Amino acid sequence: MSTSPLPVTDPTSAPPSAMSRTQRLTLVALLYCTQNLSLGMFTYAFLTIAQANGVSLATIGAATGLATLLVLKFLWAPLVDRYGSSRLGHYRGWLLATQSLLAVGAASLALLDPAEDFSIALVIYAALFIVAGTQDVAADAATTRLLTPSDRGIGNGFQSAGSCVAQIVGGGLVLLVYGAAGWAAAALVLAVWSALPLPFVLAWNEKTTTATQPRPRVTRKTITQFFTRPEVARWALFLLPVYTAGGTISYNLVRPMLVDAGWSESEIGTVVVIAGSAFGIVSGIAAGMFIRRLGRRLSLVALGLTQVAACLGTVALALGSDGRAAVILVVALSNIGFAASGAIVYTISMDLVRHESAGTDFTLFTTVSGIAMAVAGGLGIAAAGSAGFVPVTVFAVLLAAVGVVVVGRGITPVLAAVPSEVP
Repeated sequence: MSTSPLPVTDPTSAPPSAMSRTQRLTLVALLYCTQNLSLGMFTYAFLTIAQANGVSLATIGAATGLATLLVLKFLWAPLVDRYGSSRLGHYRGWLLATQSLLAVGAASLALLDPAEDFSIALVIYAALFIVAGTQDVAADAATTRLLTPSDRGIGNGFQSAGSCVAQIVGGGLVLLVYGAAGWAAAALVLAVWSALPLPFVLAWNEKTTTATQPRPRVTRKTITQFFTRPEVARWALFLLPVYTAGGTISYNLVRPMLVDAGWSESEIGTVVVIAGSAFGIVSGIAAGMFIRRLGRRLSLVALGLTQVAACLGTVALALGSDGRAAVILVVALSNIGFAASGAIVYTISMDLVRHESAGTDFTLFTTVSGIAMAVAGGLGIAAAGSAGFVPVTVFAVLLAAVGVVVVGRGITPVLAAVPSEVP
């Protein structure tokens, strides 16, 4: 791999018409729908199956920390921007390599027994998480460069929906296949799913579709200057955490409340993981189309209000509305709010990305967002443990409402700094 010089070009130019809008959106959707499959399988299927087959709970608990490898992708994101194949295409080369490795890695799991070969499987999963993190960086960079500003909403709607697809396929579908045909068949299903984007990546002529944009390049100065941009610091370090805090607390309390209400693991898996993720998929895509129609500012407020509605639902759940119909409604609202707000957050973050360092910039945004959400979710659960679910869910409603107001009033300088913004 080699570095490329940076020409003087218009970074907001739309991709040439050599690749149709439908083709671009299809490629983006497939990349995002396969992005976290290994994590979904590891969290919802592999660890569950291993525990059911004799692996101790203490070992399972320790193994869950392996997934933090995905959070560390910001450490090697600059390498993805700096080095690329001139023959295959900069990000196309990374995507061809990572998608292939994800498919091969998933297929290799078919040769193992989840319990007897637990340690070996963990090594393979560690490698898969590093590869998946790299694919994530390359996919985000490719999406930034492939999509016009007006299409970033729907593109990031696919990203928000993609995490829900990973839960359904990596968790639900894999467990169903495992129950019917065994572990090897389940792993091979994941391998086939991981390979789905490859024909579309092969058909993508990156040099043509991004010819008007700066060539990828990142330096130490590029990285250190990221948070010195006022609009970036304002969005990433203040507005984004304030906007997502209430919804994140509410979203993370649903499962503990159902456990406390006596729901079984299988019931929670069916309603929360599978049904909830299905609502998230629809909501993410719908939010993307909503953003394209109304623009960033109005979408921030409108989609933020879905978080407020979701938080109100969790208050009802905390007060004892634990009938199946009521729970399904709360789960639907929770996942709709979470996915919808994710779509607009990703879109504005992508607007602030520099095209020559797209992978690094977007990864830094998602890292800051991930840390803020992890802190909010963790504090919410801890507070519920000491103060109870009702006061914490009420607080989440207030926090979500305040977040909408604060961001609605404070987003103007951020959007004004984005020349490609579509009102």
